[in-house]
Amino acid sequence: MASPVLQSLDLPEDVQDHLEKIMAQIHQDWSSVLDGLVLFGSASRGDFIVGRSNINILLVVRNLSVDLLRRAGKLHRKWGKHQIVAPLLMTKEDLVRSRHLFPLECLQMIQNHVVLAGHDPFVEFPLDTIRLGWQCEQELMANLLRLRQRFIEGEARIEAIQALLLLSITAVLPCIRGLLHRLGQPSNGKDIEILECLPGALQFDSTIFLEILSIKRGLSSPGSLEWGKVYDRYLQNLELFSKRIQELRQEGRL
Repeated sequence: MASPVLQSLDLPEDVQDHLEKIMAQIHQDWSSVLDGLVLFGSASRGDFIVGRSNINILLVVRNLSVDLLRRAGKLHRKWGKHQIVAPLLMTKEDLVRSRHLFPLECLQMIQNHVVLAGHDPFVEFPLDTIRLGWQCEQELMANLLRLRQRFIEGEARIEAIQALLLLSITAVLPCIRGLLHRLGQPSNGKDIEILECLPGALQFDSTIFLEILSIKRGLSSPGSLEWGKVYDRYLQNLELFSKRIQELRQEGRL
């Protein structure tokens, strides 16, 4: 039976079982170098999608070496087939630097993480919110450019559009959370909750974003002749959203 902390998460029993076993293995093999084992991402946020989502774990270690990376490789070889991606290994010093260099990624971990072993590395972990605003704006623009370029690369094929839209919304959602946080708006919650608050928080219609999220979750799917139209609407709205963020910066709110 899974531990209480895992039972409190909205995860399938088999996923809980895999996590329980990897926790036991890490406790046995890594206790001498481990400061903290943290679950983050969709599994800790309540957005885990069976067959689609991955399990993300952070190992906070006292020091790093090539030997330790090799040991992590063996760990991944065993558990990677169970949707558990290669663990993120960081020292406390890495985390301190990251809150300035990667504030958006750190925000996602701060807001949604579960400590599976050891200490919580995100206690008293202030972010540089000015850098956060800039990173979100930069990531959105990069996403928009990729959305155009990879459409060309995929020659507008349906399968290429499908993959492109799902990858895009996955990358856009953290940016939206980061922007809301920078603006002092509620930014924590499930993906659908974040998108539903956009009209009130940023005066932006999030209908197409919600539509792509529904497709990502396997709840809906356009007909084969509709994918091009969906891409067109999504691209136009992402361009409008990027302009809305520019307006907020010009207003001095970012």
